[in-house]
Amino acid sequence: MSNVAEARSLSKWYGEVIGLNNFSIDVPKGITGIVGPNGAGKSTFFKLLTGNIRTNVGHLRVLGEEPWQNPGLLARIGFCPDYDFLPPELKGREYLRFVAGLHGMERDRATARAKEVLDIVSMTRDADRPMGGYSKGMRQRIKIAGALIHEPQLLLLDEPLTGTDPLIRKEIIDLVKDLNKVHGHDVIVSSHVLHEIERMTHQVALIFKGRSVASGDISEIRQLMSDHPHNIVLEGRGLIALAQELLTKTYTTSIEMRPDRLGMFVRVDRPEGFFDSLPDLVARTGCELERVESLDDDLESVFRYLVG
Repeated sequence: MSNVAEARSLSKWYGEVIGLNNFSIDVPKGITGIVGPNGAGKSTFFKLLTGNIRTNVGHLRVLGEEPWQNPGLLARIGFCPDYDFLPPELKGREYLRFVAGLHGMERDRATARAKEVLDIVSMTRDADRPMGGYSKGMRQRIKIAGALIHEPQLLLLDEPLTGTDPLIRKEIIDLVKDLNKVHGHDVIVSSHVLHEIERMTHQVALIFKGRSVASGDISEIRQLMSDHPHNIVLEGRGLIALAQELLTKTYTTSIEMRPDRLGMFVRVDRPEGFFDSLPDLVARTGCELERVESLDDDLESVFRYLVG
C-alpha cells in the first residue's frame, strides 16, 4: 500500500453548506500536511477519514479500507481533534489509562502503555497532576498521547499548534517529526499556518473552499509558479556591477537599488534561471553577497498565488 488515504471526486455538504467539493487527493506514507484557511474543509476531511460522517458523493479509502461504519479500521487510527475535551479533574495518567480501557486493554497493559506514551510526549513529570492545571502545550501533548495509546498505524492531528506559544509550537513540531521518524507512525496534520507545516514536512495538500488546489512535494508545487514573478532581495557589497549584469538577462524584469547601495530588490520571471546563473555572475563581478532571499519562495506565497 503506497498511500495511507485516497479520495476521489469527494463531496460532502451539510444542507446548503458545502464542506468538500469534488475533492481528490492521494496521501502517501510519512507526514502529510493539510493546509488551508479556517473553513477550507480540513476538519470535514478529518471527520470523513475517521468515519464520523459519510460522503455524499465520491470514494474514500483509508489504509486500504472504507472508513464509514468500520470499527476495525478505526482501531488502526489515532485522532487528536482541534477542540479541548479533557476532564479537568482527572490526572493525565488516569486519563490515558481510561482511554486505553476504551480500546480494550487490560489493566496491566494499559498502565504500561500509558507510561510509554507519557515518555514519548515528554509528560512523565506532570502525569500525576489534574489536567485542569495544565498549560495549553501540556494539554496538546496529553491529547496526542491519548491518540497514541493503542499504537495506531495512522495519526490524525487536527490543528495541534493552535493557541500555543512559539516555544511550545517548536516542541510539538519536533514531536510530530519524531512520531514518524522514530516511532514509525504515518501522520496527517492540519494547520491554517503554512510556514508551520513547512517545518514538519515537504509533503502537503493545499485546500481552499472545499477543493484541493494542489498537492505533492512543496518543491513540485512551487513549479506551478514558474510564470509568476519572484521578488528576490540581495545584500552585500559591489552590487552595482551585479545589477548591470542582471539587467542583460532575459529573466530579469526589474531591479530596485536601496539608497545605501548595499541592497537591491530583483524581480525575475524565471527564478530557476536566476539562481542557476547567480554563482557565475558573482564570480565575474567580484561582488560580496551577504544575503540572498526569495521573498516569494515560501509555502504561503505559493498558496496565495494558487488561490488568486
